[in-house]
Amino acid sequence: MLWGALACLLSTASYPAAAQNETTWAETLVFPKTETPVKLFNGRDLTGWEGQVARYWRVEDGEIRGANDTNIAASTYLFTTKSYRNFRLVFEVRQTRGPRYSTMHSAVAVLGEKFTDHGDSFSFRGPLLMFCNDWGMWDANRRNRVFPAKHNGTWQNGREKVGDWNRIEVLVRGDRIRMALNGGLFMDFKDEPGVLRESPIGLQLHSNNRPQEYRFRGLLLSENPEDRMLSTATQGNAPVP
Repeated sequence: MLWGALACLLSTASYPAAAQNETTWAETLVFPKTETPVKLFNGRDLTGWEGQVARYWRVEDGEIRGANDTNIAASTYLFTTKSYRNFRLVFEVRQTRGPRYSTMHSAVAVLGEKFTDHGDSFSFRGPLLMFCNDWGMWDANRRNRVFPAKHNGTWQNGREKVGDWNRIEVLVRGDRIRMALNGGLFMDFKDEPGVLRESPIGLQLHSNNRPQEYRFRGLLLSENPEDRMLSTATQGNAPVP
């Protein structure tokens, strides 16, 4: 009985909010002179975004907060109102509520299409770049797991900061997607021609019957980026085995 209560407390542990007006990691990165980074999130409201805002999304402490207390039948997304094809995206994310060591995770949706699932018009078909407890790429409502080809337990390359901010860089050029976590490249994937398409970028709140909360900040994007990573020591030009 005691262990059950303790497990419940641990599974819903929360973490202190970040200080307001804190300079984000994304804002400290030096972008190439050929790139013009823009803020997808202004830190005050959800201008430039759309989704089930009344139910799941809001701005709190200068961060985008996605959370649910009741069941979500299908994953729902907060989408940019603008679409993107070739881009560099840098942002930070942390899980602030929910089981720490489980299959619960979130993702950023890219290069696919919005569609309606279980009555939710803010669902997505296409690549999900996953983070928190499960790292890699899932092609939602199409091919399922894409990278790594097989999933065996938690795959995070030892870089995940559980309950803390995780620094993520995504680089998309043509059919190639690279993703870095906390300074290290962990995904370098080249898709088949014609699969990836211009689409909005979406922040995911995964289908779940348990309470969960994720926070996002930074969210800087530059279009038509140079062919090099900004946040890795090796610049991330060599494919990961």
